[in-house]
Amino acid sequence: MNSTPQSNAEEVAALYDEFSEFHARICDSNLHVGYWPEGDENSSFQEATAHLTDLMVRRLAPRTGQRILDIGCGIGQPAFRLAQAAAADVVGITVSKRQIERATARADELGLAGRVRFERADAMKLPYADGSYDAAWLFESLIHMPDKAQALREAARVLRPGSRLAIADMFREPEKDWSEIHPLVTAIRLDEYGPLLEGAGFTVVDIEDVTPHILVPETVRVSLRAQMLEHRDEWVRIAGEDVVKAMLDPEVNTFYTPGLGYVLITAERR
Repeated sequence: MNSTPQSNAEEVAALYDEFSEFHARICDSNLHVGYWPEGDENSSFQEATAHLTDLMVRRLAPRTGQRILDIGCGIGQPAFRLAQAAAADVVGITVSKRQIERATARADELGLAGRVRFERADAMKLPYADGSYDAAWLFESLIHMPDKAQALREAARVLRPGSRLAIADMFREPEKDWSEIHPLVTAIRLDEYGPLLEGAGFTVVDIEDVTPHILVPETVRVSLRAQMLEHRDEWVRIAGEDVVKAMLDPEVNTFYTPGLGYVLITAERR
């Protein structure tokens, strides 16, 4: 029996073709969670997502002139912030055609088209030569890849020896079955990252559980619910009536899923 995980690239592309433009229009161009430092309950969702991007940039430690691969780039906001941090050149890839279109247009608007470009590609089979990048990150994209070992092997293949890889990902507690939450989410346990990275050709530099910092403060939850209510029909079309009803319930912290964790990882290509 073949137990190799099947590709879900087409399904993920369809999800983000639908979701990304709407999310960017009403909320923020970052499609990842926010990070609230200890004692900070006043930062907006937009500020918190930008803060998480800055943490990832620091882990990657980009240098001027480097060629960096953003694997699962969304609509480009983290890539722009990364490129500006050290005058690096960034290639962002995604399986979503609409994300590519929106990110490319935004790069033009920001005057970054010469240093940041976006391409449609599958992380399971990257269309790049061996050792053609100086650094890479998987910014909340590994969660959608059922064959995580293959994704990491491909990242290692296109990176030069000594290159850094940064990962932001959601993990699950041992007893949690994530298939019940969404069929396009395949989370692993926290203790599985190290062996996966080592097996793919990386040396782990740091693995940090930052779960407490992604919990959305009550003031921000109120604001997010107000935005959802204002655009309720569109949310229902994308996520379904049951999901939207649950997220609008003020008695339930629906911006936190029991058993969900969040990790930041730094590794180096051997």
